Amino acid sequence: MNPIRTMLITITTLTLFTLAGCSGEAGDISDTANASGEKSTETSQETFTWKMVSTWSDTSSSGEYEQEFVDLVDQLSNGRLKIKRYSQGQLVSPTQVLDTVSKGTVQAGGDWPNYWSGKNTAFDLLGSHVMGFSGFDFFQWIYAAGGLEQYNRIYGQFNTVYFPITTLGTESGIRSNVPIRGLEDYKGLKVRIAGLIQTRVMTELGASPVSIGVYDVYEALQRGVVDAGEVGGPDSDEILHLQDVTKYWSTPGWHQSAAVYGIAINKDAWNELPEDLQNIVATASEAIMARSSANRNYMDGVAAQRFEEEYGIEVNQMPDQDLKTIEGIVNKAVRDIAAKNPDFQEVLESQQAYLKAYAPYRRMQGPWSFGTNELNGYRLD
Repeated sequence: MNPIRTMLITITTLTLFTLAGCSGEAGDISDTANASGEKSTETSQETFTWKMVSTWSDTSSSGEYEQEFVDLVDQLSNGRLKIKRYSQGQLVSPTQVLDTVSKGTVQAGGDWPNYWSGKNTAFDLLGSHVMGFSGFDFFQWIYAAGGLEQYNRIYGQFNTVYFPITTLGTESGIRSNVPIRGLEDYKGLKVRIAGLIQTRVMTELGASPVSIGVYDVYEALQRGVVDAGEVGGPDSDEILHLQDVTKYWSTPGWHQSAAVYGIAINKDAWNELPEDLQNIVATASEAIMARSSANRNYMDGVAAQRFEEEYGIEVNQMPDQDLKTIEGIVNKAVRDIAAKNPDFQEVLESQQAYLKAYAPYRRMQGPWSFGTNELNGYRLD
């Protein structure tokens, strides 16, 4: 067994034993686990079998983390809660995942919240930021500053409760077959891009945003259906072999400074679980969140090095002034959406409150607020 997974199981098992022995002091964790606000009757032997659909393939990083979550729940529950995961397209199309879970056709679904922004624009802030949060910020906001409550407030409108299982740092940027070195280079290009605000920015820049599924991007770039596109971090891009169909890479990934992926659970199915199984689900999601976020961000760094050194991709950095121009477009789009949707505004206010509370200490941390590329006194050379 993977030593990291063994460690996670040990930690989560100890956590659950602690909860069982200190039930009078575990209110916060129980309340987080039971996002619907209802308490389940504890059952010692009852078993449950669930189906889980997904927007992701088995070979994607997100699909792998979903399967790790499913496996961990099975192990921690001693088989009392078994979840069968179905890859994207096996039972339903990716665009039907939330509706399928909401109706109770299946009990759970793995997703990226932005996919549902057509139902409520607030989902856009729950799934990613344009020039906003880092993955570290999403992590802190979710678990320490009221973020999880916002997920369950919005997902609750669709008869679901939500459990994030990974955060992703800044995406690669834009992959293309023509160099993109500044804003002028976007004009006239057909660009595959996802996200409500991202699409608005591309339109403002004179590009034609194109909606294409993640797993169709390779062929679209190869056949010239699009001139450029984005998918995820360097690790995801490499898995999809985008290095084989693009020559240029425009950075930084302003279109997505961070993202969150997770699992929506049908609220009725959730309420049927006894409290100990609810705690197992919540604890397993937090364990996978910690492991996957660390692994995913590090693997992006390793893959990025290969893009430059092994694949010979030309990397171009957008000028600071161009990034300022994009920032202005983003801010206007955000204000417009907030004015039309109170849900969007409430989520945004919660995120801004987190930033305001953390800002003084972030400034005090100087160049180490989110890591450094220099070890200074710890050099070996």
